[in-house]
Formats: sequence, structure tokens, C-alpha cells
Amino acid sequence: MSSSPTRIIALARHEYRAAVRSKILAALIGILVVVTVASVYIAATKYRSQVADFRAARAAAPTGNPGQLPPTPFALLALLRGAMEYLEIIGAVIAITLGYLSVSRERVNRTLPLIRSRPVTSRQLAAGNILGALAIIATLVLVTAIAAVLCLGFVGHDWPNGEQMLKLVLAYFAAVLYLGVFYCLGAVCTIRSRVAVNGLMAALGIWLLVVLVIPQIGDTLDADNQLPGGLFSALALDKPQEIKVVSHFDTYEKVRNGIEETSFAKHFERFTFAMTDVKAKDRGLSIWELIEAKQHDIYWTIFWMLLLGTAFTRAFRRQPILPEGGT
Repeated sequence: MSSSPTRIIALARHEYRAAVRSKILAALIGILVVVTVASVYIAATKYRSQVADFRAARAAAPTGNPGQLPPTPFALLALLRGAMEYLEIIGAVIAITLGYLSVSRERVNRTLPLIRSRPVTSRQLAAGNILGALAIIATLVLVTAIAAVLCLGFVGHDWPNGEQMLKLVLAYFAAVLYLGVFYCLGAVCTIRSRVAVNGLMAALGIWLLVVLVIPQIGDTLDADNQLPGGLFSALALDKPQEIKVVSHFDTYEKVRNGIEETSFAKHFERFTFAMTDVKAKDRGLSIWELIEAKQHDIYWTIFWMLLLGTAFTRAFRRQPILPEGGT
């Protein structure tokens, strides 16, 4: 390994091959694919029924009287809401598990002392590990995305167009970065624990707080979530009226939103929901308008990536070489 990039790529290949040979990885991918297919299948079946009803109503409507037609149900990408939520919740657990398995596997197999006997720096070791982990996660996300799109086409009888495919690419690329952050979290906690399982438990505790507890607090405090379809919709308030009402609770809304802002998972959810047309307000916007509207969430994602990436590199630099397996 004569150069730094060559060393990093070699280390990434080692990490990727080790994970692929693991039967646990195949099981984790299988779990995520199954729950994704199940959620998209159910949503696509309902979507196909809605499309059939719409077409039947359009065929039966009197000529020149479009007012009798029901609302167009063509929000194809919104059927992936469940798939994105599973990536947000279950995918994060899988990424943490992969980070834990990577570190514990190196400890059990005693490969770290061998690697450190070569002219490899801690920075190169961390970069190669992250690059290999991102390749593993990208494989997992790609398989999941393909399964979801196939469900849309074969079950929902509708395929994404070019613009929708670009939105999906952005959403699933964000998923790779999101899961990469949780991979680093699992690896960092495991590295800092002499007993690897303790590190895994610590990482899962942080996952519980960040992915489930904090977002739930924010959603519960949101007045618009108190009724199905939204409180403001139930009160028949339009957007200007909604803004006027919310302005009277400005401090409350800042506190509630501030709680949500502390959750990295919430930023991922907001971005992917925008890209998959989950919210009706986002469906008329172009890709660039969506990116501009979600700049805040993008910046937070970059911040957490840099933070966990730095912690990961420092953890590798200080990682002790244990005399025994250490798991």
C-alpha cells in the first residue's frame, strides 16, 4: 500500500468483505427489506384502488363538468412514507449494530494489531472503516430502494417518472448519510467500552432518545397534531389564518420546535418527507425549491456527520489494543 488513498481503499474493501461474509448482515438486510415491502405493498394496493376509482369517475363524469370529479390521488411517492420511517427507526438500529459488529469483530479476530503493524495511520484506518461502512449501508439502502420501487410499479401499477426518480435518489442518498452517522455512533460507543456489549447498549440508549423520545415530545406538543388531518384543517382555517393563530403562541412554538431541532432523526424525516411528497404543501414544488426550503435540515445533517465523523476518528486513534477478545 504505497499511498494514502490506496491504503484507505484497501481498508474499506477489508471492512466491506468482512461484513458481506457475515450472515448477520444478510439477516439485517432481510428484515429491513421485508418491512419495507410490506409497508409499500399495503400503501400501493390502496393507491391502485384509488386510481381505479378516479378513472372510473372521470369516465362517468358528464363532459365539460370536471367539478364532479374527486381529487386526483396521484401522489405516488407518498406511498414510501412507511419505508422512510422504517429507515429512520429500524435502519438506525441496523446501522448501530453494524458499527458494533465491526469493532467487536476486529477485537475477536485480533486483526487490529496486524493492521497497525503496517504503515497505516489512525486517520487512514478510520477513513477506510467509514468508507467501507458507507459502501455496506449503500448496498443495504439500494436493495431496499429497488424493492420499494418495484412494489410501486407492480403493485401500484404506476412507475416514478424522471423527476420523481431524482427525488428518490436524493432521499435515499440522505438515508445513506443518516445511517452512516448511526454507524459511527455504534462504533464510537463500542470502541470506548472495554466490554463491547456495553457500548452497544449505550448507543441504543442514545438512539431511543434521539429517534423516538425527542420527536414524540415535539409531535405531542404540536397543536396541529391533536386531531386526525390536523387541527387547523378541522377548524377550516386557511394558511393566513393559521399563521395568525400561531403568531399568538410564538414563544411556545419556538420552544416546541427547538426540542425537535435537537433530534437528528427529525431533520432526516423532514427532508425525506419533502422529497417523497408526503406533505401536500411540498407536492407543487420543484426539486430545487424543495432543497432551498430544507436547507436548514441539510445543514444540521452535515453538522451531525462532521461531529460523529470526528468522534469516530478520535476514538480510533485512542482505541486500546486489548489482550483478549474484549466482547
